[in-house]
Parts: sequence; C-alpha cells; structure tokens
Amino acid sequence: MNMNSNRRDFLKGVGGVAALSAFGGCASALCGRCRPQLAAQLYSIHKIFWKRPEWCLAGLKDAGYAGVEFAGYGGHTAKEIRKYLAEAGIVGMGTHVNGFVDLKGDGLAKTLDFCAEAGIGSVTTPHALCKTADEYRQFGRDMSVAAEKAVAYGIKVGIHTTYDHFRVKFNGLSAWETIFLEASPLLQQQIDTSNTFHVIGDDLLALLEKYRGRHHSVHLKENVPSATATLGEPPKDGGRTVPWKKVLDCLAKEDVAWYVVEAEAVPDSLEPLANSLKFLKPLLPG
Repeated sequence: MNMNSNRRDFLKGVGGVAALSAFGGCASALCGRCRPQLAAQLYSIHKIFWKRPEWCLAGLKDAGYAGVEFAGYGGHTAKEIRKYLAEAGIVGMGTHVNGFVDLKGDGLAKTLDFCAEAGIGSVTTPHALCKTADEYRQFGRDMSVAAEKAVAYGIKVGIHTTYDHFRVKFNGLSAWETIFLEASPLLQQQIDTSNTFHVIGDDLLALLEKYRGRHHSVHLKENVPSATATLGEPPKDGGRTVPWKKVLDCLAKEDVAWYVVEAEAVPDSLEPLANSLKFLKPLLPG
C-alpha cells in the first residue's frame, strides 16, 4: 500500500482537527504549548482487556483517560481496533512492537499500514538489547529510518527505556546514549520513569533535560516493586517513589503530547489505573 495515499485516506476518514487529536496533538500550531493528554497502557490490564475490550475501554474513559496504548491486538484486525476506539470515544495514541521485526524492511510497511488503518498515532519499541556499541548505534540508525518513513503517515516512532539501557555502558556511555549518538532528531524517546529512575536515580531529570524535545510520550510508572503499582505507592522494599513533582515540572517545559500511565502489578483490574489518575491529576500544572 502506498504510504502517502494511505495517510491521505486516514485523514479523510477522521477529519482535520480530529486527526490531530488521534496523533496526540491539540492543533499546537493554533494554541501553542498544550497540556499532555492522559493515556492508559493496555498491558497493565492484559489479563482482562481482550476478554471484554468494550467494557475496559468504557471504564478507562469514565476514569478520565483520553487514550490508550496497545501491546498486541488480541488477533483483531485494524478495522476492528478502529471500531472499538471509535465506539468508546477514546484515542489509540500508540502501540508497542518489536523494533527488530516490526520496524525494519517489510515489517515496517505492515506496521505503519496497520496503525494508519486502526487509527494508532505512534509506534514504540522496547526491544533494543544488543551486544556491542556498534550494534546499539546501528539500532539507532535503523529506528531513525523508520521514524523518517513514518512521517508520511503522521505517525511518531520511538524507543522505550529498559533497565539495560542504563546498566550497559561502553567507555562510560550508556547504551541509551549510544543509540542516540547518530539517531535522527525525529526518533522519539519514550522514557519509562520506573525503569529509568530505578537504575539512575535523580539523573533521570538530567536525562530529560539532555534530550528535550524528543518526548512525544512518557510512561509514568511507579518505582518497583510495589503492591499494586499505583502511582504514589511506596515500593515494598523501602525504596523511593519516583520524584513526581520534579519529573512533571521538568516535562512541563516542553510539548509532551501524552502521559501514558503504566500499572502492571494487578493485570486483571482497572483499579490501579483509575487510582493512578486520581494521584496524578492534582500534580499537573494548569
């Protein structure tokens, strides 16, 4: 399928401003800096979501979420995904895929075509475990190609932080920094606050500052391990919670489109996601 015609067809189907919303925007050219929208990571409820997708989406909408991020599609087609989202009145802000498979070669075209048809606005890979610095740099270049090709669809492409991105170093440089040494400025960084803070502590704030402008979406996740993973819940081992006020103040300096809440410890309940939103909303500016 031709990527330009596919993108045009998608925009025609959802309409101008609605299309901007579907891709995590708020017509920023018209209103300037905008408050991020709030999305739920669907893997947080993976034990129940595909058993009752309509009920789950309605519950998330009622809790105050504007969007959702997928991690697999339960065997459903792009057309079916789009229907679920439309009926719930909720945005498919993104999806997680395997970058080594789904964002290279023929896999890239299939992924972008699926997302455009489903109404999913961003694609992120958490899969980036390599053995050498050269392999990490090449991964950054490969994902940059994907990010540049996705422009025709209006879709953002990014990489999600894992523990190993900061535990693995080459001559003092983290694997994460190595990935982005030669990466396109279009390639986004989806910072997972737990995965990052758990390894580098308050250096998380310096990392956000260093790569300002590359955070289309940020995963808001409490430091592990905690009983329900609800934001603000102290880790069971006595460790620190994520310094939420400092993180949110730092992120408020740039145009982040989506805050994606992740609470995976109780994957058969909507309650941790709903309670996380109650914790989060009073901390947001404006």
